[in-house]
Amino acid sequence: MINDIRVSPHFKLREFQCRCCGAVKLCPKLLLKLEALRSAWGGPLIITSGYRCPLRNKAVGGAAASYHLRGMAADISASPREQQFLKEIALKIVFTEIISGGGDNYLHIAI
Repeated sequence: MINDIRVSPHFKLREFQCRCCGAVKLCPKLLLKLEALRSAWGGPLIITSGYRCPLRNKAVGGAAASYHLRGMAADISASPREQQFLKEIALKIVFTEIISGGGDNYLHIAI
C-alpha cells in the first residue's frame, strides 16, 4: 500500500502525495536534503505539503512555476520560532529556496 512505503529512513511516500489526487512526484535530491535537515534538526519533520498537481497548486494559491509542481519542494510544519532555527540549518544544507510561513506555521523549502 502506497501509504506505508518508506522512501527514506524517516519519510513515507504518502507525505509527498498531492492532497487532492494522490499523485506523487518526488525528486531524490529533495529527499536526501530533507534527511540531512532532519538529522541536523535532531527530531521529526512533518511534511504538510509535498507534490501538488496543477489543480491543487492553483487552489492553494501556489506560484505558477512552483517547485511543488515538480516534486522539488516541501512545506514543513514549524512554529515561527522553529522556522528561524530550521531556516538557519536549511541554509547550511543549501536548499535553494527557503520561505518562512510566519504565523501560518510552516517553512517552505525547495531545491
